[in-house]
Amino acid sequence: MGLADLHIHTTHSDGMASVEAVLDYAEYHTALDVVAIADHDQVRGALAALDWVAARPSARLEVVFGTEISASWGRHLLAYFFEPPFPTKPFPRHRSLGYTAALVHDHGGIVVIPHPLCRWTPSVGQRALTRLLAQAVPIAGIEACNASVAARGLAPRIRRLNDEHWRLPELGSSDAHHLAQIGSGLTEFPGATPADLADALRAGTVRARWGEAAAAVGVRDHARQAFRALAVKPLRELKEVLTPARQRRG
Repeated sequence: MGLADLHIHTTHSDGMASVEAVLDYAEYHTALDVVAIADHDQVRGALAALDWVAARPSARLEVVFGTEISASWGRHLLAYFFEPPFPTKPFPRHRSLGYTAALVHDHGGIVVIPHPLCRWTPSVGQRALTRLLAQAVPIAGIEACNASVAARGLAPRIRRLNDEHWRLPELGSSDAHHLAQIGSGLTEFPGATPADLADALRAGTVRARWGEAAAAVGVRDHARQAFRALAVKPLRELKEVLTPARQRRG
């Protein structure tokens, strides 16, 4: 069985490690076969991950192009499995969940619901997900095991609701923002390649489970990551928006 972790963040958004550091760690310190860099409202990390694999033809690790999109009210959606040419710009933010999912689908990707029901991270709730599925919005899967501190305890409730109502393929992911967290949530699938994983997701033969216990991340490191998410990332994005306007005025 192959192992995947499809929810990892890097310094291109609010993660604490570079793309290269993340992939080197996954290659040499985990049993993962497939990973996805899924930075918040950013695709640079995903593109850099593809370059990393292309430059290392003998590497065991393979990558899936991914991104985490902030839809309406900031609620997050994961998007994966685009075909070349890959998106080179982030998807628009703060659009409705249905619009965002349809836009991803129109670009050849699929949508997975990350950390559902979570109160501490902008997430799709029970009623919103039920409405989406009733409207035939294309949803390919749901994170039943998200290993983040905010979401980990929700796994039993998510599994129960999914069994009773949604019946979506279940994935496991780390939602890692630190190297030590990579692989703490896992998706098992028949095979070992991204194509195998895509087939398993369509067939519903993926399985979500927890990985090895992540090494403890210290309070200071969590605080540094929170500062990056709440201050560094928004200021960098604001600068990127304003810089072209200044250049036009010049």
